[in-house]
Amino acid sequence: MYSASNKPYNLTMFFLIIVSIFGLAMSILLVVYPPKFEDGFAFRNLAVGSAFGAVCVLGILAVIYPDSCSGILNFRKRGRYEHSSSRAHGSALDGHHPICEGYSTHVLRIGGRRYCATCSGLLVGAIIVLVGNGMHFFGNLRVGGDPFMMVLVGESAVIFGLFYITVPRFRKGFTRFFASIFFVAGSFLILVSIDEVAKNTSFDLFFVALSILWILTKIALSQWDHHRTCFRCPSESCRLEKKRVH
Repeated sequence: MYSASNKPYNLTMFFLIIVSIFGLAMSILLVVYPPKFEDGFAFRNLAVGSAFGAVCVLGILAVIYPDSCSGILNFRKRGRYEHSSSRAHGSALDGHHPICEGYSTHVLRIGGRRYCATCSGLLVGAIIVLVGNGMHFFGNLRVGGDPFMMVLVGESAVIFGLFYITVPRFRKGFTRFFASIFFVAGSFLILVSIDEVAKNTSFDLFFVALSILWILTKIALSQWDHHRTCFRCPSESCRLEKKRVH
């Protein structure tokens, strides 16, 4: 968005956003016009619950070991902006963000330590949803209520979790934290809504796959936000470092 060299990355992010929005629209259509057939697969709950549980566990591991997952969508290269900014300020990364004023709203300060607000929210959200996933698919606990309202609440949470960074007053540490929790919980609500109205393994697994796509979209938007933060940094030394990256 800021230079021609970022064009492939911008196209990837644009594609992810379009497909994510398409998936959100599909979830409303499926709740309003549910399929007329159920597949009757005896192990549907086991298959879907295990698949979504695996997504949650992988998400937790990605938060705990971010360096091992930083190559997704070539984000390691994008992360060089953060590392160059850190070197320019003579500071180490803390909470995998440079210790500079530009990233002050990206972190939570708890007990004198800094934590990435987004990752912390994703971690808490994934743990909560992992419990809910086990109760729903393995404990046969039904949420109840109107699936249409549930899917609307879920979609609102996912949309907020994806696009809150476009609203300046929402770019605060605790906003990022809770938006990430809502994002994960919203994805789960959408899946549960589809599961209860469709009762179809294929549709359920389709939305499990969509939840992965939404995560990738969130990563892309987060990295775009980091890139924008570094680009707008007033420090001249940072700008010199960024020129070397290109």
